[in-house]
Amino acid sequence: MDVAISEPPALYQRQELPRRRALTILAGWSIGLSSVDALAVPANETRQAEILRQADFVDANGALHRLSELTRPLLLVNLWAAWCPGCVSELRSIRAFADRLGPDSIDVVMLSHTMNWPGDVAYVHNRAIPFRHWRLAPRAADSIVSAAFRIEDDRFGLPQSLVLTGRERILAASNLGTQDWSAPQQIRLARAWLAAAG
Repeated sequence: MDVAISEPPALYQRQELPRRRALTILAGWSIGLSSVDALAVPANETRQAEILRQADFVDANGALHRLSELTRPLLLVNLWAAWCPGCVSELRSIRAFADRLGPDSIDVVMLSHTMNWPGDVAYVHNRAIPFRHWRLAPRAADSIVSAAFRIEDDRFGLPQSLVLTGRERILAASNLGTQDWSAPQQIRLARAWLAAAG
């Protein structure tokens, strides 16, 4: 597995999780785990995908959702925050990526952490972002939140993205850091995922 690492930027913001957990979020650090083969995905990424497949989510209106309600061949789950510069810049390329693949090919879910929810909801609303925007349901246990955001030593990175394919929602790729989803090689890879998904 190829891992491209660039120099990390200074920490953009220190956030505190409720209930005694200090959390530093590394926003936009360009660590790319691109085109990860599902059989070679590290255990924490496999666990993250499994948790997300089973989790309950809520939207800004409080309606309950699950990933299983989304039926297009590709599903991109993007963990992000409105205060994160890398996350915001990545949204443009995700929109271009979805446009290139076509509306019947991909569902996109933007997933916010609860501590960022009010600001993220305002950002999505004010900019008319066209993707679904959810957070984990309020009753989610700390262990579920930790697995969903790959929290290790009270830290997790943003943005994170997972591509799930087919009816079984197989993990095809996992990325940590800002990704150019509209790059030609990424479009070619997505078309291969679509072909494999049937």
